[in-house]
Amino acid sequence: MDGTKGQVLVVDPSDIMRKLICGILLKSGYAVNDAANADKGVELLGKRPDLVILDIDDETSDEVSFLRKMKRDHASTPIIALADDSVREEVQKKIEMKLIFFPKPVKPDALLAQVEALLSETEQKRLAAEANKSGAQIDIEQQRMGFMRRAIDLSQQKMEENCGGPFGAVIVRQGKIIGEGWNCVTSTNDPTAHAEMVAIRNATAAIKDFKLEGCDIYTSCEPCPMCLSAIYWARIDKIFYANMREDAEKIGFDDAFLYREVALPENKRSLPVFRLLRDEAKIVFDNWMTKMDKTAY
Repeated sequence: MDGTKGQVLVVDPSDIMRKLICGILLKSGYAVNDAANADKGVELLGKRPDLVILDIDDETSDEVSFLRKMKRDHASTPIIALADDSVREEVQKKIEMKLIFFPKPVKPDALLAQVEALLSETEQKRLAAEANKSGAQIDIEQQRMGFMRRAIDLSQQKMEENCGGPFGAVIVRQGKIIGEGWNCVTSTNDPTAHAEMVAIRNATAAIKDFKLEGCDIYTSCEPCPMCLSAIYWARIDKIFYANMREDAEKIGFDDAFLYREVALPENKRSLPVFRLLRDEAKIVFDNWMTKMDKTAY
């Protein structure tokens, strides 16, 4: 809330009553904006008050238009309507929204008590909502750490089983692991069998789809350029990693070298590259463009 105890907008055409209400609220520690008419009050709604006090003279007045604006754009903001008994029912029928009606002539002390009660209730609801949100965020964070620990456990376990280097990864969709992987380079003689690559293969096989949209990957180390590219190709939503590429470099896995290489122009890289038979190869691309039964990627 703005101010010490909250921000209140007072809309009242009577200068005397408006100044009296504003004075009481300011003295009680509230921040106050005031307007002499509904049009000015609409402008001040942009300051997002925590509560509105509105004087309503009759059911056909501009104040009704103001209330409709409140209903459309600020439905959760409580409103104290200063109104005679004769206009309450008609106003309520016209706008069909919750109002706290307060009788005229206004008793300042009673009005202040009503303001304090409403803002206290609003603040309690806000705090409860924040607590729920915070609790949900904590739960999500705990869940994420659990997935990462699974990736780390795989890296340790499979390293001890001599499957390959100390790397593990899991792919998660809707809070469930749908694919796990670990480094299998030396045990399968496959230089592409990094943890992330294996996890992607297992996940896509499990869901029978080459797209992993809506999935996150948790990997015990920052992905190398090959794995990073595969993650992009698989359309995975988020990457979570533990060790960094610099950590991998220190134990003999020089991914940093590859990151530097791919950033270089083709003629500056350490691996020679040559182009041959483009015209013949392009025919196949042209055939792809006219193929009627191709699978869209």
